[in-house]
Amino acid sequence: MTLGPLLVPLDFSDCAPLLLDEAVRFARAFGAPLLLLHVTEPPRGLPLTAVIEPPGDEPRMTVAEALRRDVAAHVAPLVSTVEEAGVTVTLRTEFGPIAERILSVAHDAKASMIIMATHGRSGLVRFTLGSIAETVLRKSDVPVVTVRTQHRPTCSASSCATCTADHTALDRALRAESTG
Repeated sequence: MTLGPLLVPLDFSDCAPLLLDEAVRFARAFGAPLLLLHVTEPPRGLPLTAVIEPPGDEPRMTVAEALRRDVAAHVAPLVSTVEEAGVTVTLRTEFGPIAERILSVAHDAKASMIIMATHGRSGLVRFTLGSIAETVLRKSDVPVVTVRTQHRPTCSASSCATCTADHTALDRALRAESTG
């Protein structure tokens, strides 16, 4: 029996390598490829088709193109690590509500499983931000494995529950631009 890919939603927090270590273990055990997914919620008021001038020598491009390039650059070392482990891996970038896009990609890709991190937010923080992992767990048609992140001393957040390091500098700049 051939399995579909194991879907691994990634953010850019310091916890991504821990999640990938676990995903590689599952991929090896099941002989399945990994599909890495990064979902970005577009900044309000800044259409994905808007043309921008990225920092550096990059030519003008749409917001969507700039974000896709940015994601690919940030995920490249993680993809290399997975490939070095002998696991087939592909990367996909999506835009929109995060939990909704994860579920949609899992369905479209015929994923056999979703392996995702949970930051362990609780109380008011969870109520305010919601829980992407909880939404995916409740609504997924395929098994979901959650990997509880562990706080790292190098992380600027006081704990995984308050981590906001999951956005790139370009993403933060675009959000700032859209809010004035």
